[in-house]
Amino acid sequence: MSFGPFLFAAPGALLALLALPVLFFIMRATPPPPQREQFPPARLLKGLRTDDQSRERAPWWLVLFRMLAAAVLILAFARPSLAPQPSDSPLGGRTLIVIDDGWTSAPAWSEVRNAANAAITQAERARAPIFILQTAPSTRPRDPGEALTAADAKSRVQRLEPQPWRPDRADAATRLARTEGNFDRIVWITDGLNDAGAEALAAELQRRGPVTARVPALTARAIMSGSVTPQGVLVEVRRASNGSSVGAVTAETAEGRSLGAAQLQFQADALTASARIELPPEIAARAARVRIVGEQSAGAVRLLPAGAGRPFVGLVDPGGAGQPLLSELFYVDRALAPYASLSRGAISQLIDARAQALILPDAGRIAPTDSAALQRWLENGGLLVRFAGPRLANDADEFVPVRLRPGSRTLGSALAWETPLAIGAFPADSPYAGIAPPVDVQVRRQVLAEPASLEEARVWATLSDNSPLVTAQARGRGLIVLFHVSATPEWSDMPLSGLFVEVLRRTLAFAARADGAGEREISGGPFVAQRLLDGYGALAPAPADMQPIAPEAFAIAQPSPATPPGLYERAGVSASIDAMRPDESLQPLQLPSGVSRAGLGAVIERPLAGWLFGLAGLMLAIDLLIALLLIGKLPRLPRPRASAASLVLAALMAFGGDAHAQNANDPTQTLRLAYVRTGDSRIDRASEQGLRALSDILTQRTSVEPGPPMALDLARDDLSAYPFIYWPAPPTPRRLSDAALTNVDRYLAIGGLLLVDTRDSGAQQRGRPAQTMLSGLDVPPLEAVNAEHVLTRAFYLLRSFPGRSQSTQLWAESASAASSRDGVAAIFIGDGDWASAWSGQAGVSDRQRELSLRFGVNLVMVALTGNYKADQVHVPALLERMSEDRR
Repeated sequence: MSFGPFLFAAPGALLALLALPVLFFIMRATPPPPQREQFPPARLLKGLRTDDQSRERAPWWLVLFRMLAAAVLILAFARPSLAPQPSDSPLGGRTLIVIDDGWTSAPAWSEVRNAANAAITQAERARAPIFILQTAPSTRPRDPGEALTAADAKSRVQRLEPQPWRPDRADAATRLARTEGNFDRIVWITDGLNDAGAEALAAELQRRGPVTARVPALTARAIMSGSVTPQGVLVEVRRASNGSSVGAVTAETAEGRSLGAAQLQFQADALTASARIELPPEIAARAARVRIVGEQSAGAVRLLPAGAGRPFVGLVDPGGAGQPLLSELFYVDRALAPYASLSRGAISQLIDARAQALILPDAGRIAPTDSAALQRWLENGGLLVRFAGPRLANDADEFVPVRLRPGSRTLGSALAWETPLAIGAFPADSPYAGIAPPVDVQVRRQVLAEPASLEEARVWATLSDNSPLVTAQARGRGLIVLFHVSATPEWSDMPLSGLFVEVLRRTLAFAARADGAGEREISGGPFVAQRLLDGYGALAPAPADMQPIAPEAFAIAQPSPATPPGLYERAGVSASIDAMRPDESLQPLQLPSGVSRAGLGAVIERPLAGWLFGLAGLMLAIDLLIALLLIGKLPRLPRPRASAASLVLAALMAFGGDAHAQNANDPTQTLRLAYVRTGDSRIDRASEQGLRALSDILTQRTSVEPGPPMALDLARDDLSAYPFIYWPAPPTPRRLSDAALTNVDRYLAIGGLLLVDTRDSGAQQRGRPAQTMLSGLDVPPLEAVNAEHVLTRAFYLLRSFPGRSQSTQLWAESASAASSRDGVAAIFIGDGDWASAWSGQAGVSDRQRELSLRFGVNLVMVALTGNYKADQVHVPALLERMSEDRR
């Protein structure tokens, strides 16, 4: 039942309000007044008054107050709710809920869920069947003709998450048209944006029943493009006409670490705006994505796959004067200048400058010193790109992917039988697959490879007669790529075409790989998903059953369940599919006449029963105090008659007490161990008890005297004051917020020690909680803690690190990663549930608790003293060396 904006789920309870007048007379009449009797000696007491006076009856204002408390309690039992607008269909009936569950709804997804649950609640009161239609494409679309109960509908809405692609309303209208029957109420929870299928879906919905559209207040913005330039990262953003005109964009690494940000400003009625994030080339090359700050959606993220940055490329310059326009490096320089940081010099100079790739024009034999340096550089993962020419044709060295025939093949000259050849179609397993070779590019001269040696290398490009044009071969962790033509137009037209730029860009993509240019198999095939975007714009590892995408399909791929947005790799080259296409618009939704329009929160009900029960309890407590006061049962407080001196003394004592308490609670004044608050009371209580027990042991056995342990919020609290933080895994681990990630990264960088306890020792799949908890964190390389680690002798001599289980595993930051901190690890990850063992919970023997406490003592000692004990093992050798020096 509803009265204006108030809805009552149990209106029968309101009938009790009719009994309030009767309740008034009952409370007024009870308790009965004392019986009056004539007692003559009582005249002696006439006129005598005392401080305590008793009342014959309860005062009328107190009775009214009690009646008001009773009325509030009755209203609470009626389960009222507040709705800003009345229900769409008070009589109920078949209800269809249409939800736009694409990434465009992600910024307001909590409001979308609330609106859907409000519609389900209204249908539940009428005991009407509920139908749900999701407009975003899915691998297994739900049948909109399936009737659901309110419980099933709420469960489905609770599990529903936005998809990383936009809704396909035309397909949704087709699926709805296949169902039968009309609806008494249709609620369309939209994303507020128009598309080609909006009109068809609106028409189909109007044909089935009355439609109400719930539209969010603001629409999402999207990044149209992102590119790395010599000046930084250039970003272009598009908005709808009613979208926000101000914002900010940031460039991030693949782990989510921010590299830089820039302000975003739309001019007047402009729908697009550009921003440049100014970064040095070496920092910009690390950018893996750009993101609109404050917006969580797949469209607010633009991926920059490996190779989209600016690799450091060395151009091996033989030196000497000459004609610049005829130089072999002139065309390479012009082709790569917009996409790479270029430097000229000798081989050894460029290698010493840490060049990621070397471009080597036609050259004869390489000097022995340069040859040795080049060999080591290739073994460590460098990329060597070579071009053929007369010198290489006459005297090839060992730095080529195939054995070359002496001399060169001439095509189209006066003395040649063969005419110039065109470039053939690129093989499907080539990094150049998908590029259409220009028909006007011809090759007039090339160096040929021995046919037998082609079995040991990869052929990335051929001429129309299948003779090799580009070959490649892995060399250690590095890669050698040979163009069988020169880098000048003398041998071919390729340096004068756009094809030259594109093939060089794809070749340099191998230099951007962190594990070396030739670490993996140099092959083509389909594009394989590496990391995929969800609807909120977060990157996650691709599922194992994700089907690869053929190159020809990838070239025209649009965001969909078969081709989801994310990072892909093929032939060692990264590519991406983004949630927002450059040709898409973000125009506000145009609704036809007959469709009512309201905000997402228009009919969201807010229960009031809890507030009314609380108010009734407060009023009853006040009534009790008033009753005690009236009968004189409350103690009377004496009037304060303090002198000025006593007031000053009390103020000084209060100030001193506050200062003492402040010093006791200040972590910079008292050493305190800390733990991360998970929100689970059982885990937080175990963490507090465990750290309290560990603090007591430290006080008893060492010179360390910690105060009570401290509970921390990783996103809000300052972590720098705590040398040791214990982080237990919650029952359902979640990714940290950006603020928490920044806070933890800073804590690890300044030398704090973090123990991540997954508490899953003995589980079948270990490590899953740690992967989720540390997602987005700049986690250094880890290694298992062995008997040589300083942790095994920091205070006690240990051989294992038992917790609730004896078979625990413990990993720590590798010594090489912690070299900047003298090899002291900043993060430990284990599965022992040590806090439970420290506190001696049930199932932990006394011996096992003692060993776990010793492990905790060692851990705190490492946090306070670093590798002090590790240095002690070198004392005998140092003493022996000092004695030798004296002799």
